[in-house]
Amino acid sequence: MNTVKSRVVLAMPVYNGANFVEQAILSILDQDYADFRLIVTDNASTDDTGDIVRALAKQDDRITYVRNRENLGASRNYNLGYDLSDSKYLKWCAHDDLLSANYLGECVVALDADEGLALAFGRTISIDTDGNRLPPVPWDTPDIDNPDAAARFEQIIDLFGRMCFPIFGLMRRSALAKTDLHPSYYGSDQALLAELALRGRWKRIEDAVLWNRDHNQRSLAIEDKLERAMWQGGSKNRMLAAEHIQLLRHLWQIGGQHGDVAAPWALRKIVLKRAVQPKQMGRYVLEATSLVSPAMARRMRGLVTRSPAQAAAQAKAQAAPPVVAPVQDTAAVPAKGSVGAA
Repeated sequence: MNTVKSRVVLAMPVYNGANFVEQAILSILDQDYADFRLIVTDNASTDDTGDIVRALAKQDDRITYVRNRENLGASRNYNLGYDLSDSKYLKWCAHDDLLSANYLGECVVALDADEGLALAFGRTISIDTDGNRLPPVPWDTPDIDNPDAAARFEQIIDLFGRMCFPIFGLMRRSALAKTDLHPSYYGSDQALLAELALRGRWKRIEDAVLWNRDHNQRSLAIEDKLERAMWQGGSKNRMLAAEHIQLLRHLWQIGGQHGDVAAPWALRKIVLKRAVQPKQMGRYVLEATSLVSPAMARRMRGLVTRSPAQAAAQAKAQAAPPVVAPVQDTAAVPAKGSVGAA
């Protein structure tokens, strides 16, 4: 098909999203910044996703619906939205999240005002399946505004495990074009964000809100690594299931690809600094063992894995302090089918 051209393009990859996709699209159509196009790439859904999106597309010509003949895996489906778009700014959207009505407008203003920004993103508020607000997490991503590219890269890597929502911010396409996009291993969005930080600074918009829906059908609920590899890459590839090793390899590769903004030795030193941390070394050993003997890896993991009760107690006792200063939160929970400004 022809590429979708607009100053702002939103790309929504989805697979079997009939439960929430209509609400998500309506919150996009309700944006007070209306000059955009939305591409929905359906990864061969087997539920009513296609019928729902087609019906909405008949009502609003800003929506383009694309159905894949087969499930490409999440990575390729995310990248497909990029490939089918031609825009100054691009935003990926989850089929189960909602946006405050001012989200796009506030992010466009920020990016227009500062050519050095690669990404503008709102704060995140979690909601449950029914749209009820959940308790706030003790962290969120701050501005990434250090003028030094290597310092930004290190700051993002230090936030790994506590940061992923900016992947749904509004990105400057010229900066995104210099990244590897989404490779086919689970957690590759972290590397993409680290690489994007090399290409420009990030601005957090306090008045814009991403309503992130927590439910048991999201990818974060998939515990088996082979199943996660299937979700991300479209096949149960044991090598791709070695997520931490894949992330290390990819970060090392990224470290050598951006010599125009940071010295490769400086970036790879940052990667090695993280890699030699005891927790990371343990993860690499477990994954390497799993490639040779999955049974042995399970036994090793059982020796160090805490019970759910122990893990919950320790997490409560050692909750990370907020990364950003708390703000007065007056945002209302969005009603079904519409979202008010924060």
